[in-house]
Amino acid sequence: MIGAVENAVPSCTTVDLLRHGHCAGGDIFRGCGSDSSLTEKGWQQMSDALAGLSGWHQIVTSPLQRCRSFAAASAHTLNIPLKEDNHWREIDFGCWEGEPVEAVWGRCPEQVAAYFNNPDQSTPHGGECLAAFQQRVQQGWRRLLGDYRNQHILLVQHGGTMRLLLTLLFNRPIAAMSRLVVPYGCLMRLKVWHLPNRDYVFLLPHKKGE
Repeated sequence: MIGAVENAVPSCTTVDLLRHGHCAGGDIFRGCGSDSSLTEKGWQQMSDALAGLSGWHQIVTSPLQRCRSFAAASAHTLNIPLKEDNHWREIDFGCWEGEPVEAVWGRCPEQVAAYFNNPDQSTPHGGECLAAFQQRVQQGWRRLLGDYRNQHILLVQHGGTMRLLLTLLFNRPIAAMSRLVVPYGCLMRLKVWHLPNRDYVFLLPHKKGE
């Protein structure tokens, strides 16, 4: 399929998705209200993910420092533009924000289980509902493709935004997003082939040196 698309049209946008690395503060509900910094290990995870890769025209990043700090340093080193985009901030966990995951599970296991099994039907008190989160990420994706069409972009973001974006792009049930494994420093490549009637998105492995 991908070969047929490549032969049909040369217009393509490449987007590398990079999740931030390990953060200070332990295993907490780390959403947009928890502006944790990267640990030394987290910085190294992100550096290792990008080692041997190049060719980006632009870096786009979440404004939260666990993404922005590494993105800014990389943009400076590579001498390419950097843009902060609030669409790519992590979801807001509301009353769970910043709390240890184990403690919240122990206090309200049924609510946490419902949140992960049916995220479109359960939201922590004061948190961002999935419909709003989905709308925000979709708007960010459309803006990215509109602003940087036919370019190669590095998008530095969060586990939640990456899982939701992949779920939406590949038409999976929304509950499936909690079962996608996106570890710290995870790097994925999307190629978006622009045909006259629609875009075709492919998830590809990285090859060092590209």
